[in-house]
Amino acid sequence: MSLRRRYIHLNRYRQIVNVLARYGFGYLLDQMGLGELILKRQRQQSALSAGERLRLALAELGPTFIKLGQLLSTRTDLLPPDIVTELARLQDRVPPFSFAEVKDTVEKELGRPLEEVFLQFCAEPMAAASIGQVHRAALPGDKQVVVKVQRPGIAERVRIDLEILFDLARLARHHTVYGRIYDFPRMVEEFARSMEAELDYTVEGRNTDRLRENMAGNAQVYIPKVYWDYTTVRVLTQEYVEAVKLNDLEEIDRQGYNRRRIAVNLARAVYQQIFIDGFFHGDPHPGNLAVLPGDVIVFMDFGLMGILSEERREQFIDLLLGIVRRRSQDVLRTITAMGMVPEGVDKGALRHDLDVLRDRYYHVPLSQIHLGRALEELMHLAFKYHLRLPPELTVLAKTLITLEGLARKLDPDLELAELAEPYGRELLRRRFSASALRQALTDNLSLTWDMLKHLPRRLEDIVDRLEGGGLTVKVEHQNLRALVNHLDRIVNKLTVSIVLLAFSIIMASLIISAALGAPSNSIFFRLPTLEIGFGAAGLMLIWLLAAIWRGGRD
Repeated sequence: MSLRRRYIHLNRYRQIVNVLARYGFGYLLDQMGLGELILKRQRQQSALSAGERLRLALAELGPTFIKLGQLLSTRTDLLPPDIVTELARLQDRVPPFSFAEVKDTVEKELGRPLEEVFLQFCAEPMAAASIGQVHRAALPGDKQVVVKVQRPGIAERVRIDLEILFDLARLARHHTVYGRIYDFPRMVEEFARSMEAELDYTVEGRNTDRLRENMAGNAQVYIPKVYWDYTTVRVLTQEYVEAVKLNDLEEIDRQGYNRRRIAVNLARAVYQQIFIDGFFHGDPHPGNLAVLPGDVIVFMDFGLMGILSEERREQFIDLLLGIVRRRSQDVLRTITAMGMVPEGVDKGALRHDLDVLRDRYYHVPLSQIHLGRALEELMHLAFKYHLRLPPELTVLAKTLITLEGLARKLDPDLELAELAEPYGRELLRRRFSASALRQALTDNLSLTWDMLKHLPRRLEDIVDRLEGGGLTVKVEHQNLRALVNHLDRIVNKLTVSIVLLAFSIIMASLIISAALGAPSNSIFFRLPTLEIGFGAAGLMLIWLLAAIWRGGRD
């Protein structure tokens, strides 16, 4: 790392620490060993809740932390509801950067003067955000387009922030209680991947093309075209679509669109993306959706996409079926298979809460279940029991919750899950189809054959290591040392008891001998043997009784 970069890194580190301290999070910084970087201690702003203070701190820290807050607003499995609600209010709106900077970026990326590339280019942006801003333009042939241009210097700033976040995550893992529960470095790693993808506009372009290809057979959906000759890492050029945004309900009504058909077309499009394609729009809020004549849905802004493997889609169906069929053991088995249940979880208590969740859907058909609400309730359980939800499941929950909220605004009487039922049945049909069963059988036979083929060699290796004394078997019991210590104390007590018993027998023999008239001129009998013996026996008896009393208390 260069000296200049180290200087920038340290200054940004101090800025982050002091902003967090100013909003009342100094105690956490002290736990992490960063208290010495706090320049001025201030009293906690008691009038504000923890969620409000966190939201204000993240907003002040800029783009990376705003994006982090927006991501955390979907993680009801990690944060309590009041903080999640506050973080959902974070807005990624900042003043636009100058047209001179826009022109300079476009010309550097495309390698030609702006006037040679575009017939027209509007200097005023349509929208501005922390990562970039969007301008209207026209390509040769009067093709109307929108051009997204990345904010100058933002990539370097985000990378520095991510390096600091990695460092904070490692400190939190080693120095806080929550670090023993959650894998903070892994969370930051996932967040870093999403931020790096957002900084590369070619990723968004490929997402657009993939979604348009998947939805090609759906006449009720339109995906804008990407103009790749005018697209780079920092500049994205897409087709401009003249449509009414779904957040403008008054204009939708004025133009005579059918709200119910819009909601139905949107729901079917999202369900196809989730259940059939496994590749779905991860942020379908009203600002990213529009409607064309014929109630055709237009999707926009493809920076955040969700990906579900076939296995994850089937697990999601298993979760819903486990709830509907009142089989909490199936739900528990599914979330365990998804790697959500960490060691040490009280599975009895978790099963009880799953039973409570199950009872809410008693005799409720799948067509009437709110999928987003069911997932949200599962995420509340994840927060209570520190379950590790897969990232794709949180994106899925956010998508379904957003969809249900928008559908209720368009048509409060629409049964969304009824529209999802055919897609769920299709997924189940595909799972048990002849081709799927044949593929599963082929995969299992291939795996079994591979294992059997290598089994003789592996057995021979084990035998060779046994003969050569090179095979070590390690057995570890978590409480073995405590057990050994306890047994050691018991053996000591038995040993002293046996010695005391033998000593008592000897003393009894001496007493009997003296009583029968043993020769008194013996040196042994001239000593105070009986007194010494009784004294020693008394001390041993007292020690034994004390040891037994202490052992009883332990």
